[in-house]
Amino acid sequence: MTNPNPNTTNTFISYAHEDAIIAEEIERQFKELAGKGKGRALLAAFLDTKSIPPGFKFKPIIDAALKQTDWLIAVFTDHQSVYVGYEIGIYSFENPHDGIPLDKKPVICLHDIDQNKLPGVVEGYNTTLVTPIETYDAKNPFPAGEDFQVWYESPVGIFLQTVCNSKNLYTANDNPAEYASDIAKAAKEICYAFTLARREEPLWEAPVQAGLEITIYPPANEEFKRIPENSVLMGSSRAFDILGLRLPLSIAGGQPPRVSWGELKEKLLRPHRANIPWMDKLEINVALAAALLSPEPDDVTLKGSDDKIYRAILTRHKLFKNGMRRFYVFLVETFDRRFVGDQQSSMLLIALTLASRWRFTFFEKWHETLMKFDPARSEKEFRDACTQLEHNMEWMEHEGVELGADNEDAMVAAFGLENKARVQRFYSDYYKVKNKLDGELPETFEDLKPEAREKIRAAIVEFLTSIKEDNAEFLKLCIEKYAEKMRE
Repeated sequence: MTNPNPNTTNTFISYAHEDAIIAEEIERQFKELAGKGKGRALLAAFLDTKSIPPGFKFKPIIDAALKQTDWLIAVFTDHQSVYVGYEIGIYSFENPHDGIPLDKKPVICLHDIDQNKLPGVVEGYNTTLVTPIETYDAKNPFPAGEDFQVWYESPVGIFLQTVCNSKNLYTANDNPAEYASDIAKAAKEICYAFTLARREEPLWEAPVQAGLEITIYPPANEEFKRIPENSVLMGSSRAFDILGLRLPLSIAGGQPPRVSWGELKEKLLRPHRANIPWMDKLEINVALAAALLSPEPDDVTLKGSDDKIYRAILTRHKLFKNGMRRFYVFLVETFDRRFVGDQQSSMLLIALTLASRWRFTFFEKWHETLMKFDPARSEKEFRDACTQLEHNMEWMEHEGVELGADNEDAMVAAFGLENKARVQRFYSDYYKVKNKLDGELPETFEDLKPEAREKIRAAIVEFLTSIKEDNAEFLKLCIEKYAEKMRE
């Protein structure tokens, strides 16, 4: 509220509602000082939460208050009133104070943040940095000794003296013995209010999951199917450690490690691999999320640099007014899927499970598998079949790691020394034909020429045919050994 009495000191306190405790403390301290001077009746303090009745339009009330205001006090922490620019503009128009330098005008900004973080709207005005001089003791809030003089002469102390002296609200003549100590105490209480306003701010935080944020900048095609290569991927050091990257922190900005989506692909792409399955699947789900559709199951895994298996799970999508999009991803370690119990029976069951997985995925309906790569298929169908082949193979390889099948010695022990050569041959044959396939696949399946497509088809069929023969033999051995174990 304001008071038209020309002897009244009218103050208007601009603040973000998160900083209400500061605004109320400034009002309270001015009332305390006024009560020791000309009286509280000659002080009027405008705080929107107290001065605007419920249900009333706020703009006319704010405009009228600014017109009568003697002092506009703007509070800045890390929060900022969305109206501060408007309020300073209206106040400067209604009370131009022509001929007075900008930093001498009755507009004061109280802040506890760096000067360079203040909004441009207060540039040139009197800015008063609020800093605690000593640890606050609620049982003894009165400054004493050297601290008393420091508080009195502090920037906040000078601000209080300036406002109080402007219309003789409270001066040294009113109470020569206590004036200075009253100002010092008020300055200390206001500074402590800034501390209280930040009491709910975190001291520190640390992610409990390995997280990534993908920021896609406009203009982005609303129907994009791929994450643009210039999109920025930012995340925790733990997330990049899992991916096998050692990225530096952004020291200047105090920001976590970051890399573009295109750079990440380039760093992770293995020789002779056309794509990275988990990144492909994530791109599919990002595109679905952007179209407000439900994502596909997170069934594609990745093997981390720590040899553990992870899933990239899309958890949140945020769209900004400027068209920017941000997607939040967790790299979640999969559950330990190894079977408990007897080591031999567990390894035999794992071998049987994985051999069956290969049979059901590729070989049980062998004709249908081959037809997916038939020359009669469209380019899109052929490309999808090749990509799905890579997805399925990586998924089964990762499942093998999860189950412990990557431990060749343990597998040999489970099948017995009499089958050592056969088991080792299964491993060596797989890696041999797999490496050969990798060497014959292109860097990308996009825009394939007819001769390249036929070469790829032949390489895939040769690979699957070779695995099919070994799979049949290995599956038979698994069944025999597991049945033998169960009869013991």
